Amino acid sequence: MDKSSKKIERKGAALLVVLFIVMAVTILSVGFLSRSDTEAACGRNMILRTNMDYLAESALEHAKGLILNPQDILSEYWPGGTRQQLIEGSDDYYDVNVVKIGQCNYQITCQAYREKNGERIGQSSLNAELRLDPSIALWIGEDTGIFNSMTINGDVYCNGTLTNNGIVNGDVFANNLIGSAEGQKMPVDDLLLGWPRVTAEDFTSNYSVQNISVGSLQNTSLGSSAQVCHRAGDLILAGGVQVDGMLVVEGDLIIAGNGNIITAEKNLPALLVTGDLVIDDEGNLEINGLAVVNGQMQVSGGAGGISILGGLFVGDNIVETAADSSGNYNNCILYNSPSWQPLGGQSGGALKFDGVDDRLEEPQADNYLNGLSAITVSLWVKSDVIYQDRGILFTRDLTGNDEELGIRYDRNGAFGGGIKCIKASIRTTAGYTQIESTSNVQTTDWQHIALVWQSGSSLKLYINGQLNPLTYDMGAISGITTSISKLTLGLGTKGKYWDGLIDDVRIYNQALDANDVYPPSDGPSGLLGHWKLDEQNNGYITITAAPSKTAIVLWSQGGVAQNWGQTDGAFFRSIERQ
Repeated sequence: MDKSSKKIERKGAALLVVLFIVMAVTILSVGFLSRSDTEAACGRNMILRTNMDYLAESALEHAKGLILNPQDILSEYWPGGTRQQLIEGSDDYYDVNVVKIGQCNYQITCQAYREKNGERIGQSSLNAELRLDPSIALWIGEDTGIFNSMTINGDVYCNGTLTNNGIVNGDVFANNLIGSAEGQKMPVDDLLLGWPRVTAEDFTSNYSVQNISVGSLQNTSLGSSAQVCHRAGDLILAGGVQVDGMLVVEGDLIIAGNGNIITAEKNLPALLVTGDLVIDDEGNLEINGLAVVNGQMQVSGGAGGISILGGLFVGDNIVETAADSSGNYNNCILYNSPSWQPLGGQSGGALKFDGVDDRLEEPQADNYLNGLSAITVSLWVKSDVIYQDRGILFTRDLTGNDEELGIRYDRNGAFGGGIKCIKASIRTTAGYTQIESTSNVQTTDWQHIALVWQSGSSLKLYINGQLNPLTYDMGAISGITTSISKLTLGLGTKGKYWDGLIDDVRIYNQALDANDVYPPSDGPSGLLGHWKLDEQNNGYITITAAPSKTAIVLWSQGGVAQNWGQTDGAFFRSIERQ
């Protein structure tokens, strides 16, 4: 091979090397550009996914806000919506579906997506369960007890000491808790929810009103022509009363029959009572919505049943009562849980007192026991002990003095010297007098006792229908009864409590003769109070928190409309990303 051929060969090899280098650089450049495009696309996808995730989370918060405040929603709660937007005119949308799975729990599904030319180019989905908590089913303004027939499904607030003998399926916000609850005991200051400012003036002036002119209703329907049904004074629901809307009672509301139903209209409470809510013997009430009672709630031991789906807010407290069957509604309040004995009475049932602290009180006795010129007090007792000081029935004045009108077992009579005797007393505008029975009349058998007085005469004491000859009598007294503030059963002088049974207590505004005193009957006139104490204690009280039914609109003192609900917050129990 000549030199020229070798030179050409070397040039060809060099060219091939250059070509190989160019090819390698080209391949590397294409790979680099490809990776750059991929990385840019991935970056854009990551940004899109992040934006969709944020949008889906915003959808959850949107649902949470409307569930907490559904006042502007036509339905009971927000069921969700499609093609919702945070920024109007953007390409980003979200769909929300809300399913109520309990009164305080909601299942929420959110799907966020971006649309281009009618197609979804990116999306993010979330599933979550929302829990409204705390949600106050029962609000009490003072010391109160929850008795064994009560079930509270929700949280309880008590501005005092709560004594729980029932069932509380929730937390308790109270100064002190006696008993237990399913949830936790929390300080009252931990609850930021305030009392709902529900006033008669606000609701009667802002809605259409149907005025109730009569004091008792039975087998009737209200609310078809108005949103608010208003009674200026006390009202009795005697059975079969249905209210569609809000019932406002400026006075006491007495539930005395079965089949009474109150159903709130949207954004309105179901019930406002400016006085007391009284559930009488065999009374039955169903409430759907928020019930606000400014005074006390009194529930007879023989109440038929109370069901509240919404919330109950009571300014005073809740007490169990012994019903007055005279028709005067002078119900006695039970303190420290004396026990019903439905089959243990001399006539039907009776009430058992433990001799330690059990008692009954009628706090309005001054309205009917003062100013009498004659009186008869009649009752059955069965003591577990004898030869002891034990109070049976006494009235008290405003200072707490209990030597007004009374009957008691006395261990050693201080005046006539009677042993195991019975004493009776009365105070009038002319002074005070008392009598003391003969000895050894205390017994552990059933015993009927009656005190009879007529102005200008001495007290009379009948035991099992027989006029007792007495060992001591302070003498006749004139005038009218005075200074009585309240009536107490099961407690008397010296702080001595009754240990045993009491049954069929009657008080008349006349001095009955011997034939009317015993055996006691329903014939004599002038009956002021009759406590049979036959309650079966078979009723129930169930209060279930339902925030979607208690979300209302109310007004500030300046007249500004405000949203109010029974729940103080909400949290997501679980969030799952699709």
